[in-house]
Amino acid sequence: MENNIDVVDEISSLLDSEKYKEALSVPNNEKFAQSFKENCWDLISIIINKVNDDTIILKPSLHGACEQLLNIIVEKATPEEALLEFIEQVEVAKNDAQFSIILMPLQQLLVKLKAKRGRSLEWCLNSISTYIETIPTPEYYLEQKERLLMDCDNNIRRIVKVYSMIPTFYKPFIAELKREDTNVKVKQTICAFLVSLLGKPLIYIDLDPESNAQSEARQTCSTIIDDICSLEKNVLKFLFYIEECSKEKKVSRLNEDSEEELSAYENKEKINMTSLAGLFYVIFSGHFNIMDNAIPQVYSVDYIVHTTLLAVNNLLSNTEYGPLSKALFLCKALLNRLPNIVAYDVLSIPVHFNLLKGLVNVAIYSNYEVIRKTAVNLISLHVNKFQYKGRCLLIKYILDIANHSGMIGYAITLYKNSINEAFKSPVLDECFTGDQLMYMVRKICHLPHGAQSDLVELADQIITALNFLRYLILKDTLNQSGIKNNLSYIESEYLENLRTGLNLSKAHYEQKLIEIENKNSTQQGVDISINVGGNTLDDIPIENKREILHSALNAFHLIEGLVARLSECINISKTTLRISSRAMLPLTTISINNHQRIIRNYCQKSEIQKGEIVSTLPPEQDEQQYEQNVKDSILSKSLDFVPKFGWSVESLSHGAEAAGYPGITHGLFPNGGGDLVHYFNVKCNEELVQQMKSWPKEELKNMKVPVQLIENAIMTRLLMIQPYKSTWPKAMAIQALPNNVPNSLATLLSLVDDICYHSGDRSVDFNWYIRRVGLAGIYKASELFFLTDNSQDAAGTRNFVKSRISDAELIQTALNMNPVSVAPQTLTAAFVTAKNMLGLNTLK
Repeated sequence: MENNIDVVDEISSLLDSEKYKEALSVPNNEKFAQSFKENCWDLISIIINKVNDDTIILKPSLHGACEQLLNIIVEKATPEEALLEFIEQVEVAKNDAQFSIILMPLQQLLVKLKAKRGRSLEWCLNSISTYIETIPTPEYYLEQKERLLMDCDNNIRRIVKVYSMIPTFYKPFIAELKREDTNVKVKQTICAFLVSLLGKPLIYIDLDPESNAQSEARQTCSTIIDDICSLEKNVLKFLFYIEECSKEKKVSRLNEDSEEELSAYENKEKINMTSLAGLFYVIFSGHFNIMDNAIPQVYSVDYIVHTTLLAVNNLLSNTEYGPLSKALFLCKALLNRLPNIVAYDVLSIPVHFNLLKGLVNVAIYSNYEVIRKTAVNLISLHVNKFQYKGRCLLIKYILDIANHSGMIGYAITLYKNSINEAFKSPVLDECFTGDQLMYMVRKICHLPHGAQSDLVELADQIITALNFLRYLILKDTLNQSGIKNNLSYIESEYLENLRTGLNLSKAHYEQKLIEIENKNSTQQGVDISINVGGNTLDDIPIENKREILHSALNAFHLIEGLVARLSECINISKTTLRISSRAMLPLTTISINNHQRIIRNYCQKSEIQKGEIVSTLPPEQDEQQYEQNVKDSILSKSLDFVPKFGWSVESLSHGAEAAGYPGITHGLFPNGGGDLVHYFNVKCNEELVQQMKSWPKEELKNMKVPVQLIENAIMTRLLMIQPYKSTWPKAMAIQALPNNVPNSLATLLSLVDDICYHSGDRSVDFNWYIRRVGLAGIYKASELFFLTDNSQDAAGTRNFVKSRISDAELIQTALNMNPVSVAPQTLTAAFVTAKNMLGLNTLK
């Protein structure tokens, strides 16, 4: 017993004293040889505990000595006893260095125990899984490129490091199985372990190829899936286990009196919904290369999609970025596998409704903006995969479950788009007619508490509903849907309550605003609070209170304007229904294509005397001017968001909110980014004209062609693009779209005409056209050059402009020699040049 203590203490003290050679000589010392063999169990823990994370860097000799001593123990100890101690040390390892140093001796012992490897290997893999699961997974609420900072987190690096060690451990056993391929139990044990690695914690790590193409985590994941495919030639067999895991009641396949054991694939700690979701994310997302022979083509698309969606639904219940992003990638890939038109009876499978519920919850409550937006897009993709009847069922489900005005508004938009698509058919689908339409209209026009509903909270829903009703009344001129038979209901049950609610809400908010404006600094603040998710935000600054109240009043006035426009449409429709067919006015007299107009001035305040008759609508001219003012305000604010969101509807939505209107007000701009680009061009042209008017005109008296003035004008106009230079190529592409070409051509010709006019050109002959088309060519060429110019103060662009103007002077001189003979060719060339500048020659 004394010798036993001596050998353990001897080796420990030698290692502590940094006498590594002496420590390595102990097992070969006859004095300690037998004692060493008998105390291997105790020595394993002593040696492993000498190792820390920084040992290999600070004391590499100690680390090497510990590795050699463990290898000696593997050679001299009883394999079964040593294996059990190593397994225990894996589970209690204090750091990754200890975990790493254990793996190789563990592997060597398993190789020795080939006859008893089945159970032993399972124990080893279970202990490795236990260690991995103890590593915490951080969550920092970072998005997009900021997610790259996650690689600096210690726990993320630990996970990646540990995962990179594992393939080296299990590879020899896979190679052995490939040679023999007889031990099914061992194969399933290893394969189940590999599938479990694709669950927690790897599922929390970013693996998308766009931002993590060369990451070590992706490489390790690729190795794992390749090994799974090599072990199981048919990876789709795991679809069966998704179905098993989805069952609410897990029925054990063991009878009480039976000794039959569960297979490795039936071990819910390894093969569960999370790990299977990770597996099929890797298989179907398109982010990894999968062996062709691992995915048999005999499975039906419906079975693959509907079964895998069960795993997607499980991932959607998470709140972390990793699982949610993988769920959405997998969901998109699965939906794209479905045919373009899916029969509505497929919805008898509850997985579609569960998927929609999960996507709605993510779109509303996720902490990540990019995740929310992706979920919204997938809702649209999912709904539009079905026939019209199926779409209506899914949209109705969203209306039932979504306790969010914006999501309900989005569902209404999906319904409106489906109706618009259905109108293209000769006969309107029956699900958009009669009682079925009226049922949807009543859900869309629902105010939870009647006139006392919170209109601020419901603003998005109400605005979308009013736009939908007005669209349908104007679109359905033949009353195919039967909407005009229910106008009285809409007027009495919806609009009347809405008008009453608007009056109550405006009066309340206006009174609160007056209290804020009139209160003295010594008085107690006005009681205004915001409720977010059931939590009240306290101590709101006065300035923010004003913004809240003004924003609410803006929303009320916008709704009021839409109500008035809808009422106007209803009154006209009722009139046309009463007039005989011979005297009926054509519905084309109603402007359908005009933008929605807001007809109420926010600042208009008038006292209505009793008995006084007040016109429902203001004068048409004032109405149009007011609408234009609102648009200009939104467009002006939207420019602030272009550097981040580009020339897009998203910038318009943020601009509307910045101007004090609901984000959905971007519907005032049917061309989306095209309207924003056009506004910017018009604004810049007007600003250039104002600057040119103030420039000195002495040069005009002495020179036939005021080169410097034209050069300065072009450079001044180009430099106005500077704040948006990175997004301007997209703006140029938008201008070349067919519906935007008229505006693009008009602003370009207006620009060159202004430059020519303020540079002194008063010609009325053929030269008027030549100069302007030539200048347009110079400007568009300079614009393209400017986008690639990185010189200081755009000096390169200025030299380019100067050179092109000089070339134009030479051309003009040649034309003046014989203007009549070259006029037809010149005019033709001018128009071809104009078309090329706008991209018209590429349009089919």
